[in-house]
Amino acid sequence: MDMKRSFGFLAPLVTVLGAVLAAGCGDSSAPATAQGGGAGSSGGSGPTSTAALVYGCDWLIESTAENDNFAFPETNAVYWLAALPDHVGPKDTIEIAGTSASARYFSFAVYDENGKIESQLDDSDIVGQSATPAALVPSGQSYTVSVVYSATAKAAGTTLVANPLQNNLRQPRHKFLLYRLYLPTSGADGRGNLPALTYVSSTGIRTPLAQTPDQASCNTIYNNVAAFYASGGGTKGTGSLILIGSAVKPPQMTIYRSSSGVFENMDVRYMNVKTNTSLGELFLIRGQAPGFGGGASTPQVRYWSICSDELRSTEVVQCLADRDATLDADGYYNVIIATTAPSGYGTAFEYLPWGTQPFGRPIYRQLLADPGFKQSIDNSSSAVDPKTAMGTYYPQTTYCSRSVFSANLAAGTAAVFKACQSSEGVGSVPDL
Repeated sequence: MDMKRSFGFLAPLVTVLGAVLAAGCGDSSAPATAQGGGAGSSGGSGPTSTAALVYGCDWLIESTAENDNFAFPETNAVYWLAALPDHVGPKDTIEIAGTSASARYFSFAVYDENGKIESQLDDSDIVGQSATPAALVPSGQSYTVSVVYSATAKAAGTTLVANPLQNNLRQPRHKFLLYRLYLPTSGADGRGNLPALTYVSSTGIRTPLAQTPDQASCNTIYNNVAAFYASGGGTKGTGSLILIGSAVKPPQMTIYRSSSGVFENMDVRYMNVKTNTSLGELFLIRGQAPGFGGGASTPQVRYWSICSDELRSTEVVQCLADRDATLDADGYYNVIIATTAPSGYGTAFEYLPWGTQPFGRPIYRQLLADPGFKQSIDNSSSAVDPKTAMGTYYPQTTYCSRSVFSANLAAGTAAVFKACQSSEGVGSVPDL
């Protein structure tokens, strides 16, 4: 979801969300002082704001790849969206309270209305284990995160920062709070298990956003977001604008984002390649698998995955999560992407379907690499040659015919890959 256009790193909340919301809102009116009281309030005066959204909106909508398949989503992630005021009263805060989710990873991020990130905290920050970000955070640990409004403060520990100077003139003025979970279990992504959001005034008055006085404004924001999802996010058919140029062989994975984009996840790094079915019957990906959080005693990344995506539609076809990957005797993953699985591909290979379009975009993700993992995508993002920098962890790719694949299958995964590379030849398919 990425580069300056952000497709592919966040899954469905990508670039055009801000534009869609902007289209449904008018210019702001003269400043007004919001009144206290209302549902969930203990009385007293509310914050001063030029926005119709004064306290904020509780969790509005859940998004998954199954329900919202556009912008190259990750099928193993779930996203919940809430809305926050563009600014609040002096020293007022938004409180996020819960327990660490039963999931591989969770995080909170604040964005302005157009998707520019303002701050982010992941679970390792929140529970105090940021020195070992790849290690799994145990579930059930209580936490309280405060969203403070400041133009100069930095997020750290249990403090998120919203910039009161970063806002728009349209109504209802708001920011977004995004709650991400990867591989949630035990209903961690269900509404009943979401963290509680509360507006806390400087005098200690607490207004739960589940009982927000801003319901009319929240309805407006919800309807705009729901319409955005229903329309397919405005990204259908735009994939070729993201990965420009021809599909070529031999193919080569490239790093396409480090920390830029819209609605970005600061914790993920990506590699991708443009592919086409006319260049070979099978597309193979092979590399050494990094140890992952919860699956290795000394994990190198919190999570990794390989996804088969359709380039032009921006739809994901299927993802392979680290925990589901079969590794060969050398600790390598071996993935086949094809219109149909080759016969007898065995237990050492994983199969992902190609999809219905000729142009594809396989994506390799790594989430929260350990600082000591020198061959990670993150540590190789500035390298002139990522293949050299990543060494055996670099995801090698090749096209292959079914006949060459079958003829070498008995010799093992490495032999298959070598034979396919030797026989693939050269070629290109322009993306017009």
